[in-house]
Amino acid sequence: MLNDFIFAVGITGPILLLLLLGWGVRRIGLIDTHFISQANALVFNIAMPAVLFLALSKHSLSDSMDPTLILVGVGGTLGLVAVAIGVAQWIPREQRGVFVQGSYRGNLAILGIALSVATYGESILAIIGMYLAVVTTAYNILAIWVLNATGMFKQVVKNPILIGIVLGMIASAIELPIPNLILNTGEYISGLTLPLALLCIGATLEFKSLLSHGKSIALASFFKLILSPLLLVGLGLWFELGPSQLGVLYFMAASPTATASYIMARQMTKHGALAAEIVAVTTALGVVSYTFGITLLRTAGLV
Repeated sequence: MLNDFIFAVGITGPILLLLLLGWGVRRIGLIDTHFISQANALVFNIAMPAVLFLALSKHSLSDSMDPTLILVGVGGTLGLVAVAIGVAQWIPREQRGVFVQGSYRGNLAILGIALSVATYGESILAIIGMYLAVVTTAYNILAIWVLNATGMFKQVVKNPILIGIVLGMIASAIELPIPNLILNTGEYISGLTLPLALLCIGATLEFKSLLSHGKSIALASFFKLILSPLLLVGLGLWFELGPSQLGVLYFMAASPTATASYIMARQMTKHGALAAEIVAVTTALGVVSYTFGITLLRTAGLV
């Protein structure tokens, strides 16, 4: 068990240190909100789409597509949303949509990918790309529904990460040759993307008005960090997924609530503060839950 815990800390430790570094440099004034906003835009609009495009374009679609993994991801997410909607009856009515979104919408594109790559190497990116394409689309559609918002189609088709994934799939399907110049540039971008994104997440961590939203935040954190991985990994075992598939499924399902949930909640509701607090709390606790989750899965021989 101790060796498994050390292994888990070796994966999650660098994530925690980067989050703490981001939090620290923001507090001493080395970076400000303008830098964080611009850096997040760079990661979301350019860097991450480029990384996923190159990862998919270098592999055949048959190698990238894992229908069972995707089915479990979507099915588990729908099940989690159904349970969250039921539990939301104990949440103030005006907070319910934000609570439900915070309960299921994980930070797949940053923390989920970072831990998957740290464990399995960059070769796993192709499979992750297809998983992201489908599950992120489901996330957006569900978010617009639970927040009672409009513009579903526009929100989905304009997502830069989904655009990068689709273009990567097309490049793979037509076997588009990628020049070494582009591939080498992609390697530099890959080295930049995840550390910068993690620094920005750490820099944005704030804990305000936690007592006024305590019940909603506690329930959302339980759903996101505990119930979500239990449900999805349980489904993965039911469908007899392999160790690497279960590992990816766990990293994705146990990821803290995505910053995108705050952005949508702020734009579409009056409860952006609640969404931000759910992101902050699940991110702070997520590294701990990740560490113990990886330890348990490794001890059981599942990853």
